Amino acid sequence: MPLPELTYTVLFAVVASLLAILLLRPMAAKMGLLDLPQGRKQHNGAVPLIGGLAIYITLLLVLGSKVSSDIMLGYYLACAAVIVILGAFDDALDLSVKLRLAMQLLVGMAMIYSLDLHISNLGNIFGFGQVELGVFGIPFTLIAVIAAINAFNMTDGIDGLAGLLSMVSFGSIAVFMSLWGQPGEAMLPLVFIAALLPYLAFNLGLINHKKIFMGDAGSMLIGLSVIWLLLISTQSESASFRPVTALWLIAIPLMDMVAIMLRRVLKGQSPFQADREHLHHISLRLGLSSRESLMLISALACVFACVGIIGEYLLVPEVAMLLLFFLVFALYIGLMQNIWRIISVIRHNIVNRR
Repeated sequence: MPLPELTYTVLFAVVASLLAILLLRPMAAKMGLLDLPQGRKQHNGAVPLIGGLAIYITLLLVLGSKVSSDIMLGYYLACAAVIVILGAFDDALDLSVKLRLAMQLLVGMAMIYSLDLHISNLGNIFGFGQVELGVFGIPFTLIAVIAAINAFNMTDGIDGLAGLLSMVSFGSIAVFMSLWGQPGEAMLPLVFIAALLPYLAFNLGLINHKKIFMGDAGSMLIGLSVIWLLLISTQSESASFRPVTALWLIAIPLMDMVAIMLRRVLKGQSPFQADREHLHHISLRLGLSSRESLMLISALACVFACVGIIGEYLLVPEVAMLLLFFLVFALYIGLMQNIWRIISVIRHNIVNRR
């Protein structure tokens, strides 16, 4: 797409998203899409859960006209619609985990069998040649789809976090697509970023104090969109980057999800049991404000994404990138498992020095 046309498309997405938010916000109560402060939810007042719906409406308005010439885009919008509807019902009715997982599984199967879009190889991650998954590619892809959807869903715990983390992923993917092989596909992540901007402005109180949340409809839409783009970017004939690089582009959501699920299992709990042990919760309990936690976690995500981009640009061997990721992952899990013990030791040493 020529640069002027792309610029107009992105600007149209920003305006469409803003208008969608303004139109949907007064309707939130009638649709049952209000987030009330109770239990783990500690915000002030009833907040409309319409951010995700506004983002999807924007995608539909901006990209819908291009479906006739891009069948893959049409399937994406269809799968995204299912996820957004699922998320909206979950926001309103608090659906069971089993139902949500079943619907996510169906969407993953639709992606695979309608477009043959799945993880067929993992690249040269062991240094002995391409790792072909064969028949295992389909279940591996289904796991990846469910993991991505829920990883971003779990990051939606403080204002702006899911939005900014996804912008890091979308922005990185857009850079790869634009520069290394798939410029025509870069429109989707760029339009998604544009649709997120008005949401973030409202969510962070940059426009006025009438806050909105994206809800599960938005966070699950983000997860689906990210995994969709990662599959296109790494598994097509004109792949923009190697599969191992994808890990670095979603490092924070992925590591946080696995770390907390591991902690829950070790405690004998369900891995899907809600709690306040995510990275953003821990940073708040350490004394950081919500905005400071947002900046810190987003900065870490940017650092990890830059590692992936630099590693791809320099063609660092995939096995080295994988080992480095596992090392960082292990350090992260160890830190999260022992954070309070470490803090206690530090405080004890400070007191003794005094």
